[in-house]
Amino acid sequence: MNDNNKPVSNGSPYLAARNEWNERYGSYIAAARQWRMVAWLSLVVAAGAVAAVGYFASQNKLIPYIVEIDGTGEIAAVRPATQAVSADVQARMVRWQVAQFVRDWRTVSPDGQIAKAAVDRVFALLSAAYSANAAIGEWFRENNPFTRASENTVTVEIQQVLPVSEKSWRVDWIETSRPRTQGGKTETPVSWTATVTVLAGGAVSEKTLLLNPTGLVVTDVSWQQQLK
Repeated sequence: MNDNNKPVSNGSPYLAARNEWNERYGSYIAAARQWRMVAWLSLVVAAGAVAAVGYFASQNKLIPYIVEIDGTGEIAAVRPATQAVSADVQARMVRWQVAQFVRDWRTVSPDGQIAKAAVDRVFALLSAAYSANAAIGEWFRENNPFTRASENTVTVEIQQVLPVSEKSWRVDWIETSRPRTQGGKTETPVSWTATVTVLAGGAVSEKTLLLNPTGLVVTDVSWQQQLK
């Protein structure tokens, strides 16, 4: 080999060794340093992305919507439940929920899933803080709809829902009990009346959203059979 192609060491063994070490390992060290920088940068980006996802996830809010139905069954209006509505619209919404409450409470269906859905809707409008919860709970214990359905069904026909005061409503309905066995006789329809007191603006959770989208709470209920 030509001596002119050898690295210049200036005759120093130390410099010669350092040059040889740099030639062998310098590129590896530089590459490792670059990969460490890339790794740290990736961690910073990942941490920022996780923080951003957490922030936006925390901003999600549960917004129930009210769908208003006209007399023909068509959708007349759709609005967030948090949006202010006129007193007339709010009264109609409460009237409908009160009627549905009574219908769900008193109906006895042979279909277990339908019966359970009705009971769930009833208790979605009740709160342990008010007397209606205890009254309806006791009634269900004495008139278990799942047990009664093995022998009879009960249909409920709402006759009228009238305001008694700002918070109370009078509900009149007719119940008809029909036997599930052949040859059984349908009982004479019975007229009932109830006074239902409600409180608007209760809390709405993800659990109760589909059962009670407005947060209406039944605070008190009393009922009796109408005598002819």
